[in-house]
Amino acid sequence: MLTSAEATAESRPARRPHAPPLLDSLTGLRGLAAILVFGFHFTTFQFVFGPTGGLEFAPLTRPRFLTMSGNFAVGSFFILSGFVLALTTREGTSLANFCAKRVGKLYPVYFVTTALAIGAIVVLGMPITTENIVLHLTLLQSWVPFQEIYTGVNPVTWSLSTEAFFYLLFPLALFVVQRLTSRALYWVLGAAVFLEFALPLYVMHYFTVKPSGGSLEYFSTGAQGGDLVYWLTLPFPPYRFLEFLVGMVCCILLNRGVLPTIRQRWAWAWCAVAYVIGTYSDGPLQRTAVGFVALPFLVVALAQADLAGRWSLLRGKVFVTLGKLSYGMYAIQLLVVLPSEPFVMRWLSSLFGVSTSTLGEPAWKVLIMVAYFGLVILLSVPIYRYIEVPAYDFAKGLYRSRKGSPMFAAPESAGKSSL
Repeated sequence: MLTSAEATAESRPARRPHAPPLLDSLTGLRGLAAILVFGFHFTTFQFVFGPTGGLEFAPLTRPRFLTMSGNFAVGSFFILSGFVLALTTREGTSLANFCAKRVGKLYPVYFVTTALAIGAIVVLGMPITTENIVLHLTLLQSWVPFQEIYTGVNPVTWSLSTEAFFYLLFPLALFVVQRLTSRALYWVLGAAVFLEFALPLYVMHYFTVKPSGGSLEYFSTGAQGGDLVYWLTLPFPPYRFLEFLVGMVCCILLNRGVLPTIRQRWAWAWCAVAYVIGTYSDGPLQRTAVGFVALPFLVVALAQADLAGRWSLLRGKVFVTLGKLSYGMYAIQLLVVLPSEPFVMRWLSSLFGVSTSTLGEPAWKVLIMVAYFGLVILLSVPIYRYIEVPAYDFAKGLYRSRKGSPMFAAPESAGKSSL
């Protein structure tokens, strides 16, 4: 039985506002995630000089809490993506215009950084296959369950391949979820949580993938249930779509006014608890499932704070600026760090008269990481100004005069049936 608030919400359209509210805290959350993901990548990927003097990939052993920082960052990106896209996609948008904007937002920066990565691999004399190049340029690498494919060019861009799948499904997903009752949407949230935990365990127990030929494994996957479960819980687009879908559902419930107020302090506390649990969790649940039950609360709490004009730490200028630059920072960071770090470490070793192993100790490592983070921010500014913003502004103007798609039209009233 619906409450009075739900009944009121069900009787009116769940329309997105013509001019979406400015939710700076969500941009700031992207900025915080950018910091977390950089720390994760910096302590995960490294090139070293091999016996012949060439560069070789050397995975690092990092503290467990840094592993969880990467998991939290990527999960927040996916949930935010679904939430913000549901919030900002207006009625009257044509399908062609929607597609143009998504391509304009995603692909130009992706293409430039992928081309730079391919060029760097060739110049450094490292192996790369035509198959890998084609899969990356077509954003299909996340569909292949081998690490040398989905992390084989610019390792971080598997998430952009996954995101492209979200964009493909978004119009149909929005059409469906807008026509569900609020009660049905809560069932969707429950089903997503169940699947997020159940699918990795099911696959771990009943399926396996045996690499063929020279297939490489860059990361140990034993604690994640083997390489197939590692792939399922890292880049596999349908599985990660659960996070995007939950972001969409939370946005629609918020628009209907049926969500209770979530205070920021409780959302942050719940995220901290989930972070600690995830840090000490073994197996496939650490990668996505643990954070999945906490991050949507934080996204909703931040959105509610902005809408109500309440104070939010993430509305600060630093976090918002980093949030705006986060895409370029994400796409460029390993292209800056990986090829240069071995030479920087050798130079610092000579300059200060210490061994490279000493430079790997925490005090030195933090200083070097901070310096690289500053460099990545500086390089992301021209990417944002001269690639990301102009490409998206151009794409926004394409096909605007076409008839609005019914996929984006909110129903006159939300559906009455419940699941």
